[in-house]
Amino acid sequence: METGALPTGTVAFLFSDIEGSTRRWDAFGESMRDALRRHDEILRGEIETRRGYVFKTIGDAFCAAFWSASQALEAAIAVQRRLANEDFSAVDGLRVRMAISAGEADERDGDYFGTPVNRVARLLSAGHGGQILVSGHAADLIGSQPPAGVTLRHLGSIPLRDLKELERVYQPLTENLRSEFAPLRAVETPPNNLPRQTTSFVGRARDVIAIETLLETEALVTLVGAGGIGKTRLALEAAAVALNNRKDGSWFVDFSSISDPYLVSSTVLSALGADQAKDVPPLDALIEAIGDRELLLVLDNCEHVVAEVARVVSGVVRACAHTTVIATSREALDVSGEFVYRLDSLDLDSAVALFAERARAADRNFSLEAQRAVLEDICRRLDGIALAIELAAARVRAIPVAKLAEHLELRLLAGGRDRQPRQQTMRALIAWSYDLLNAQEQSMLRHSAVCIGGFTLSAIAQICEGDAADELLVLETATSLVEKSLLVAIAADGQPRYRALEPIRQFARERLDDAGETAGALRRHALAYAATARASYEEWDTNAGPDWLVRAERELPNFRAALEESSGAGDRDLNASLAGDTAPIFLRLSLLAEGIDWCESALRAGFALEPAVEARLRYGLSALYQNRGFLDRSFSESRHAVELYRRGNDARGMVRGLSQLAHRYSQQKNYDDAQAAAEEALHLARGLADRRLLAEVLRRSAPAFTQLDADRLRAVYAESVTLSRSSGSDDETALTLMWWGQSEAELGNYAEAVRRFAEAREIAREELAAIIAGEAAASYLFLDDRANARPMVREYLAAIGKVRTPVDVAFALSYVARLSAAHDAAEGARMIAYAEKLLALMGWQRLPMDRQMVDALMNDLRERLEEAELEALFEEGAAWNEEQAVARATACLSTL
Repeated sequence: METGALPTGTVAFLFSDIEGSTRRWDAFGESMRDALRRHDEILRGEIETRRGYVFKTIGDAFCAAFWSASQALEAAIAVQRRLANEDFSAVDGLRVRMAISAGEADERDGDYFGTPVNRVARLLSAGHGGQILVSGHAADLIGSQPPAGVTLRHLGSIPLRDLKELERVYQPLTENLRSEFAPLRAVETPPNNLPRQTTSFVGRARDVIAIETLLETEALVTLVGAGGIGKTRLALEAAAVALNNRKDGSWFVDFSSISDPYLVSSTVLSALGADQAKDVPPLDALIEAIGDRELLLVLDNCEHVVAEVARVVSGVVRACAHTTVIATSREALDVSGEFVYRLDSLDLDSAVALFAERARAADRNFSLEAQRAVLEDICRRLDGIALAIELAAARVRAIPVAKLAEHLELRLLAGGRDRQPRQQTMRALIAWSYDLLNAQEQSMLRHSAVCIGGFTLSAIAQICEGDAADELLVLETATSLVEKSLLVAIAADGQPRYRALEPIRQFARERLDDAGETAGALRRHALAYAATARASYEEWDTNAGPDWLVRAERELPNFRAALEESSGAGDRDLNASLAGDTAPIFLRLSLLAEGIDWCESALRAGFALEPAVEARLRYGLSALYQNRGFLDRSFSESRHAVELYRRGNDARGMVRGLSQLAHRYSQQKNYDDAQAAAEEALHLARGLADRRLLAEVLRRSAPAFTQLDADRLRAVYAESVTLSRSSGSDDETALTLMWWGQSEAELGNYAEAVRRFAEAREIAREELAAIIAGEAAASYLFLDDRANARPMVREYLAAIGKVRTPVDVAFALSYVARLSAAHDAAEGARMIAYAEKLLALMGWQRLPMDRQMVDALMNDLRERLEEAELEALFEEGAAWNEEQAVARATACLSTL
């Protein structure tokens, strides 16, 4: 390695740019030039100090190459620390985002080309100012010895444009480096939630091609085959291949974590990030949410809820013309239009290739050619079943291949004859693998069967008995089961997480039942996840980071199982505590109906609850009611929660409940009670020394002063903005600015409102910025500024077209109706009729400002149209479905 030479071989790349630099150039001119000069000096100095090579600068963007990923990471951290200590107040701060990746690239004339360069550029676009992102490969190169004092936090896996595999993304954590940011920004690939595969795909290339071809003409393809034959893996591979052919992406839904058929539609809704409206059946809500979106649904493990899946799929493919479905099941759905693709065992060559690859993962010295004949014999005996082959291959480290063949022959000949041949083979293989385990391994595998969707070491330690509580022993046991392919290890935020594949989990549950351990295991599972839910609630209540919801959602199947167990066992205290503690999770995941059901069920039991538990339960229920549009019920539960918090002298609970009441009272125009609740909430909040909570309470309390004290209103909002900015929370700041704008609009100060909305949009993430665009549109319409209203309405409508909520659809169509009525009164009448119908279905009452705008539109329509004609147009618009309504609104906007 020569001093000053360009890095070669595996090169680490560090890219950076300044967030919002164009706006700063426009606003600050010469000051920005000085700031950029200082920025350039810092970056170039820290890069070159660590033997990095700046091979390109584009405006304020730097592109540098390093000999090692660790050097690149050291430089990035040093740059961020120095920038944080600089005074860039003359340009309203300077925030630089950075990304690091690595790989072999082509170097020509001092520049670099190739996939690693493209990867780091695309990774950069996902980050935020002040943040450093590290690709999976770069993180692997940094390994277990990162720079001193630095750890890498796993942020998840995201798709990068034009790159097939999801990218693992990490963020460095160390002293004097900001750690909390908004979720990673969306990148320019179709949205999806396909899980990343940790092993290669072997042996079914022709099946993938066949399914890809079928999806061009068939709305529903069901992969049918025995357990363990490879249905899930094939479906995921086919979905990944098809991803770029559907603008609204591919969505994976695993039904193995549910047992109640009622949850089928809501589980799909949750995967799509949507919720159902008030009093709308779940299937209707799902059809409304999908509409005319071009997407692929992968519905996995359908057999135990097959009748309901069949009903749901039949409804979706009939109503949603651009949606296709891949289902996996041990039996066909038996619905009209279904193409049943029966999955056979792997052919011999593919089976041997799979065995060899998995065997090499267990033993690097494994050689295929030296023992091919034996492997062929083993694969024939295993009927080419993928999971059986993987279980057998995992044993080659401990058992020579020849001996393995003998053991398999004895085991398979001894298998029962009451099942189909492939089921018999799979069961015999699992039983053989189980019998080879020691007592500790067998116990953990049995007890893991009560965990749904995976588990942590801490959870399984609480569920098992005896020596399982020893953390080191638990880790050793889990690691051993992973090596034997009986558990799968899942990377999750740097903490090990495990799950058993469904055929193995079912076998383990049978063994648990046979041992008479099921009742105790279920009880300990419920207690373990009640403790997890309690900790999750405390985190949400005090300092929920950007990954809180990701971790909470991961445990949702276990929370559901614990709720079911505690309810069925009649443990009302445990059930009520679980319902209250999980209410924020159901709220944030938009599983409103399900969250309400659990909370209401706990309260209906007629059992005297601890005041603290009941308070949390009613507070959560009030928020769930509010978001579903049940405003009266929400208000009642808020008042009840405050009384309980007060009785228990829970200042923190009272702060939340009172600020919620203040907001409810202000919505009702009861400003005297609103201000009284707000003043008490703020007094208590200032005594808790929690800046984050105080900022939230200030935002929620501010509307109480809308009519009584406008100066106080602005002072409260300003303080909330200051606190949010000081904590580095862009989303919280943007949310407060949005509420501030709403209050200014309610006072009639529409010009001031749009200024606040513009401030909020500058820093908001994409999804929130679109919602703020809708608020800005309303104010522009009140100012009769149609030129500025139109782009805001377009952005709002485009955003809700991806993941629709009925409220947003109704408001977007109201704005389009207002814009279009001047040119086409008839279309304006149809649109406002549909919007009013949608809100009525939800029981949603418009705020006075919104009602004023709609009333003005109605008056305008009545002046221009005859009453009979207007009524006919109202009936026509009210008869639309959501797909028609959004399509008509989009077409209308394109002509304005």
